[in-house]
Amino acid sequence: MTRKKSDPINNAERVAAELRTLRREIRMNQQALADRAGVSRRTITNAETAQNVGLHEFCRMANALGYDLTLRPKDTVVYEDLDFFFREEE
Repeated sequence: MTRKKSDPINNAERVAAELRTLRREIRMNQQALADRAGVSRRTITNAETAQNVGLHEFCRMANALGYDLTLRPKDTVVYEDLDFFFREEE
């Protein structure tokens, strides 16, 4: 998911949207993710709406979806974004 600096969405909103998208892509409901991650369903709801959720809980949710949380410098290109930068104009 590549965004310009001028986009109004902040990091918390972007991470929340990505968590929700990943969960929905595998057709998992919030309760199933909560059970797998060992957190409450309310924690999943809070995370997906960019509310305050602890880092430990967020890591558990990401791990339950098969992902790790990592920090990277701003404005760096990640492997998943390469097709966006190198696609040919139609």
